Amino acid sequence: MLKISKQKIPVRKNRIVVFFIHYLVLVLFSPYVLISCWVKDKKIFLKKIKKILIIRIDGLGDVTLSTPVFKALRDIFPHAEITLLVASWSKELVEGMPTFDEVIYLDVPWVVKNKKEKFSKLIKVIKKVRKRRFDITMDLRGDFRNNILMYLFKGKYRIGYNTTGCQFLLTHVVSLGDNHHPINMGQSLIKYLKPNNKKKYEPSLWIEEKDRIFSENFLSYNGVKNDDLVVIMHPAARWDGRQWQIEGYANIADRLIEKYGVKVVFTGSINDVKLTVKIVKQMKNIPIIATGKNNLKQFLALLEKCNLFIGVDSGPMHMAAALGIQVIALFGAARVEAMRPYGNGHIILTQQDSFSCSPCAQTFCKRPKNSCMKAITIDMVWTAVEKQIEKIKLKEIKFHEDTTY
Repeated sequence: MLKISKQKIPVRKNRIVVFFIHYLVLVLFSPYVLISCWVKDKKIFLKKIKKILIIRIDGLGDVTLSTPVFKALRDIFPHAEITLLVASWSKELVEGMPTFDEVIYLDVPWVVKNKKEKFSKLIKVIKKVRKRRFDITMDLRGDFRNNILMYLFKGKYRIGYNTTGCQFLLTHVVSLGDNHHPINMGQSLIKYLKPNNKKKYEPSLWIEEKDRIFSENFLSYNGVKNDDLVVIMHPAARWDGRQWQIEGYANIADRLIEKYGVKVVFTGSINDVKLTVKIVKQMKNIPIIATGKNNLKQFLALLEKCNLFIGVDSGPMHMAAALGIQVIALFGAARVEAMRPYGNGHIILTQQDSFSCSPCAQTFCKRPKNSCMKAITIDMVWTAVEKQIEKIKLKEIKFHEDTTY
């Protein structure tokens, strides 16, 4: 019987839909399934692999959490041509990464709004990839739609996970236990390809020197000194169901400035300017506003300079964790075990267990006046902030003690 990951698809209704899609596709492809059974888990001779396609067409956080796999694949296939298929919004994140020989951009119709235009682009990409005749195509998400996509791509070997169905279209299935966090999924894939691998791969992001200079100049221009504590607050979320209260951010920012004298920096894209303005209007003090003033690469360089990140479950949260920044993450209806920030020392706040409607798809909230995000109180966040600030200050003291001669 098909098992669908509750971590990947938390909503029961959606799992039922995927269940039926799985068996519908199975019936449609039954002749193919019978003919190709002998290919299942056929040994892959690593040295003979010349062309690889990696599929990671989802969020910025997912791409960030896949960087260990990217590095491992380059080590496992040092002479292969590696191509990455990602969404257009990941362009700045993956540009410059030394892992890939080529990047193809595709915004799939089941993620974006303009579906007619994207279906047309999807067909063009399928035709383009089929002509390339990749030795391996692999999906890092564990998505039944990507399994279908890989079949249409006609790669010799199709590698994916047993999490959301249609794995009968794969030639090689990576089995997972109960942990479906992207980091664990990546480690399972690495072990599947190279069982004797002992090297540990960590998330990492590529930051260019010119962007570091930009962030230094930006902070200096806004009065930030080398010994100042810098806290980034990133209130924006892609889905409304992940948004926390505006007055909460304003209150926490004011307390940080008044009690600890830290430099609070609000970040976000040009689309998040209105949200930042609403927060700042409720503040007594003046923060630093970087919202809409930098691109993604410059934002990463800015993250690198901060001491603490405060925000909701989002791509920037994962980017901060990947850069070794301490995080306070506000989780609503997402399963924490599936998307928690990677690493130690982070604080995760959630009240989802108190709501029968949780977990949900998080695209919108059915009960916005009494939601799991609103249940995260200002005092809860402030308690977490105090803990993190004290830890950071202790590290600073120890660092100065260790470097005093």
